[in-house]
This record gives sequence, structure tokens and C-alpha cells, in this order.
Amino acid sequence: MVRLVEQAVRLVAVLSLLLGAMISSSAYADAPAPDELVRKLAAEMTTAVRSDPELQNPGSLKISDFVQKNIVPRFDFERITQIAMGRNWAKANPAEQKQIVTEFGKLLTRTYSNAIATLKDLDIEVKSTRVLTPNADVTVKTQMIGRPQPVSIDYSLINGPAGWKVYDVTVEGISLVATYRDEFAGLVSQSGVSGLIDALKKKNGD
Repeated sequence: MVRLVEQAVRLVAVLSLLLGAMISSSAYADAPAPDELVRKLAAEMTTAVRSDPELQNPGSLKISDFVQKNIVPRFDFERITQIAMGRNWAKANPAEQKQIVTEFGKLLTRTYSNAIATLKDLDIEVKSTRVLTPNADVTVKTQMIGRPQPVSIDYSLINGPAGWKVYDVTVEGISLVATYRDEFAGLVSQSGVSGLIDALKKKNGD
């Protein structure tokens, strides 16, 4: 499971770029169906990365800027962190909650940066879109193609004041947020909220 989760985190950046463009293009009610938008934007974004050698180099400084502009604004890191914390979120005071959101966001952002270069070797096939709540909550079902076996990835998006944002990713039936919840719960149980913050800082090299 750990290996699959690591794969999930590394692959999430690929479609998040496409979803980011989809989300910012127009309001959901006025836009084409999400699956049609993803199909169109998949081709556009893949072409962009494949045509720019700097975005194909994992060590390029341009990738960091690319992630900050195209990925970070498209994820609801506070909601992701709250879900990952579960009942333990209430155990943290406001200052600790802010720290956890910041450190968890940094961890995910760095991983996204490491994944950008792989886009040149992958293609995206949108399978379907499931509407959980009209104009509020949808799941875009996709497959990542270009590896020995296709990888099924579902992206959950919620519509809020800042527009559509990703709040969970499910890879081959395993929710990324749910997996982090297990890890976070273990850390809080062993060493409290401060222990979780310390662990995230250590992973970030702080």
C-alpha cells in the first residue's frame, strides 16, 4: 500500500494541472462537461510539457514556479488537511492547525514538483464524471496511460468561494487523504499534535 500511495502522490500533479486550467476557465454551470474539458486540456498541457525541455528536467527551477502557479492554487490544502486529521483536527489549537496546513502543503507541493517531468511520458484518458452534488461536488474518473499497466485515478473536487478545487485523490480505489489520515492518527496517538508537526517539518527538511 505504501508504494501505491507514493505513486499516487507523484502522479496527482499530472492531472491537477489539467484540472487547474479547467477550473479557472469558467464557472461550472457555463462550461462544458468536466470530462470533455479534461480531454481537451490533457492534449494541450501534455504538448506544453513535451515542448519545453525545462519542464522535463526534474531539477529545473522553472518547475517550481510552474507548480506554484498551476497546482497550488487548485488544491484546497486546508480542507485536505482537515480530512486527513479527522477527529484529531479539533485537538489542535488554531496556531497548530495553521502549522499543519502549511507543512502538509509544503510536503505535497514538493512531491508535485518532482512529478511534473513525468508528464512527457504519460497520457490521460477520462473515463467518466460522477456528480455527487450538482454544482458543488464532482469526481472525475481517469486513467494514466504510459506505464506497463494503466493507473486509475479519481479526482474529487468541491466548489467553494474560490471556485473548484481538488480535495482528494483516489488511486486504484485507495484514497490518498484516507491513507494520510491513518498516518496522522498514528503520529498524534504516539506523540500528540506537536509530534505530528515535528514529523512533517522533518520530512520537509525544516
